[in-house]
Amino acid sequence: MVEKYGTGAIGTHFADTRDTLCYATNDNQDATYELLKADADLALVVGGYNSSNTSHLVELLAEKFPTYFINGDQEIVDAATIRHFDPSDQTRHTTTDWLPHGRPVTVILTSGASCPDTLLDKVMLKVLGLVDGAKDPEQVVHALLG
Repeated sequence: MVEKYGTGAIGTHFADTRDTLCYATNDNQDATYELLKADADLALVVGGYNSSNTSHLVELLAEKFPTYFINGDQEIVDAATIRHFDPSDQTRHTTTDWLPHGRPVTVILTSGASCPDTLLDKVMLKVLGLVDGAKDPEQVVHALLG
């Protein structure tokens, strides 16, 4: 490029790809940076194991929280056992004692940009079913909306 166009014009012959993330991916990553400011016991990230966007969310959250990358509620065996994926070495793991026994427990729940909302809802309901005294999400939403 330098030989053909010279050093002075080189910048006009390369694409600026800084804004090529779709809005959903960008929004998810921005939201994840905000989640990193939270105080939580763990993070669950739901999405496809081959999704680079979802893997990046896992990497970000794992810097601060125990983080479990799952592709659906079926990976949550029970309050003691969870199956999850590690994108750094492309391996599946089974972890025990993943859900803290102390209450209240704070769980960050997020997903990749292309993850259907129904998968996220199923994971949320499964986790709520494992926690004694958890509030019904519909009642919470109605209380917040007044």
